[in-house]
Amino acid sequence: MPSLSRRRTLLAVASGVAALAGCSSETDPPMIDPQSDHNTIEDYEVRQVRNEDGVVLFAHGAELSTPSDEGRGRYARHGRSVIVSEDDLAELRFGDVQEAERLRSFVTETDFDSSSVYLLSMPVEACYEIRLQSATVEWDELKRDDLQPHADFCRTHRPADVECSLEEIHTVGFAIRLPVAAEQSSGMGRGMSSSCRPSPRGEYFNATVTPASGGGAE
Repeated sequence: MPSLSRRRTLLAVASGVAALAGCSSETDPPMIDPQSDHNTIEDYEVRQVRNEDGVVLFAHGAELSTPSDEGRGRYARHGRSVIVSEDDLAELRFGDVQEAERLRSFVTETDFDSSSVYLLSMPVEACYEIRLQSATVEWDELKRDDLQPHADFCRTHRPADVECSLEEIHTVGFAIRLPVAAEQSSGMGRGMSSSCRPSPRGEYFNATVTPASGGGAE
């Protein structure tokens, strides 16, 4: 693992915070706004997947549930994990589907000496999509080698040319690679907005829905 001061420097760079000229070194990390509880990460990478069968994408060491498991299908689709080491990765079990494999490969390619991964999954209605809006970390916690990331998402209709059923549930997954290393993670957060920021063309999607019974849309 890199030294604590190096981790702080990595976070400052990733957050777009510039050091004062002549004042940055391994022993004198960049200045951070002390009034800020969270630091927004600008330089992150993300892998996003969507499984239309609604399978569970990953779980912690336990046997993966299936969508048909009574009482657990929808709940089991929810997953969150902060991966800061190979040991953390070894504790996860990924589903036997292409989308889960894409998440696993992305995490496996991470250099944990300089980065960490915030892994999430959640159910979503077939006619909607979930978009990642931003990623932040708590600076005070990181100084104690404890990374606590937060991801903000939004939910919106899928494009109008996508056929979908009101009764179908899909599973979406996100692997967010943060350019910050840590010794551990004792917490994480997630936010969800009911609307997304307008696209550059100012368009909102209005998906055409198809009832599961096969009848025509209204």
